[in-house]
Amino acid sequence: MKIDFETGQLVRHKVSRDIGLVVKVERDYYGARQAFKIYGDIPKGSAIRPDMVNGIGPTKDGIRDKVMVKWYTNNNELHREQVGIRNSVWHDGNILLLLELETDER
Repeated sequence: MKIDFETGQLVRHKVSRDIGLVVKVERDYYGARQAFKIYGDIPKGSAIRPDMVNGIGPTKDGIRDKVMVKWYTNNNELHREQVGIRNSVWHDGNILLLLELETDER
């Protein structure tokens, strides 16, 4: 399921568990809705050739957003290097989790 990111939301990185704030979102930047597929059995160890395609189907991750995040924690060595150079880093939306969900319940 695709998460609709908005500017100002708190997010957590799935791998490093870092916490950050969404600065900017570019909608539908990564991925595709459908792809060429090979349905049926393929012998183990055989090469996949373009002429083996026999259908079109949905992709696993679909369309994803490109999200710029300003990180406030540095649990990951990669993030330490990137955050040290720039305060904000672009990420694929499928590696981020929302920390707060707005609800209308009061």
